[in-house]
Amino acid sequence: MKHLLKKLIRTSIFCTGLLFFAGIMVEAGDIESMENQSSNLKSELDSVNQELLDIGNDIADAEEKIEETTGEIEKTREQLAIARHSEKQQYEELKLRIRYMYENDSVSMLEVLIAAESMNEFLNRVDFIQNVSEYDRNKLEEFRTLRENIADQEKHLVKEKKSQVKLQKELDEKQDTLQAKADSMSMDLASLKNKIQTLRAEEARKAAEEAQRKKEEQARRDAEAKKAADAKKTEEASAGAKKGNSDTSNDKTSANKDGGYDMPSGGGVLTKKKGVNYYNGHRETYYSQKVLPGHGLKIPGRHVASDGTIRDSDGYICVASSDYPKGTVVKTSLGPGKVYDSGCASGTIDLYTDW
Repeated sequence: MKHLLKKLIRTSIFCTGLLFFAGIMVEAGDIESMENQSSNLKSELDSVNQELLDIGNDIADAEEKIEETTGEIEKTREQLAIARHSEKQQYEELKLRIRYMYENDSVSMLEVLIAAESMNEFLNRVDFIQNVSEYDRNKLEEFRTLRENIADQEKHLVKEKKSQVKLQKELDEKQDTLQAKADSMSMDLASLKNKIQTLRAEEARKAAEEAQRKKEEQARRDAEAKKAADAKKTEEASAGAKKGNSDTSNDKTSANKDGGYDMPSGGGVLTKKKGVNYYNGHRETYYSQKVLPGHGLKIPGRHVASDGTIRDSDGYICVASSDYPKGTVVKTSLGPGKVYDSGCASGTIDLYTDW
């Protein structure tokens, strides 16, 4: 049942992790989509800005042409005024000459002709009168034609100016439309960039949280692994200690009685009679609870084993050492021991006994 529950919990954690990563992937996709939108919007905005620049140049050209046309119209109107004045002046001079030739009481055209002394002079006077009249007519026609041409030119320039003003108005309206579009796109682009920045910050925050979660999860797993390894080590040591106790109590052929305890008689082990033993690179001695009761050692399951050593609930021989911290499991000639006390010389392990 416990195994099934653990399996369900692991499955739930795995599914939750998948959902979490799916959320991150969706947001990453959103960011990529927004970045594409931002890139497209920026390209479109650049195009609109280029159009605005081109229209600005066109408007400047139109204004320059309008200014030139206005100047030409003013100049043409001045020329038209001069032509009208010249035409009027020529007309007045013609009327004056006609009045002089036809209305002067003292001299008439007929008298001028009759007064000729020869036929040649008569013909010359006729030619002169005709030439004067022809000159006046031609000059008057010339001024009239000039005036009409200038008037036509003025009309053409006025019409051209109206067309240019209309074009400028259209360009201004198009410029206003494009400017409004550019402003709107700039706001959209800024908003999109803010959203991207917000999503990136959120993505970074979630990534940091996920990294922290993984770190904590790894630390928890490491702690559990260490705990399991320590438990296994303790279990193995306890089993060895119990086996050592069993071997010590059951080995009647190699033990003798000393103070009521089964003391090992083989060489290489610490005994009460021997007092000092060298084992596994350290010096072994013992101290008795009969001399030092050791009430402050706080040994769990404290008891006296069959060989007279003081042991804990796991079967470890209680020892003192200045080289190892308390709780360290060490090897002794009488079996595994655990450090519960200190105060002995370096290199020495002092076994706690009831000897």
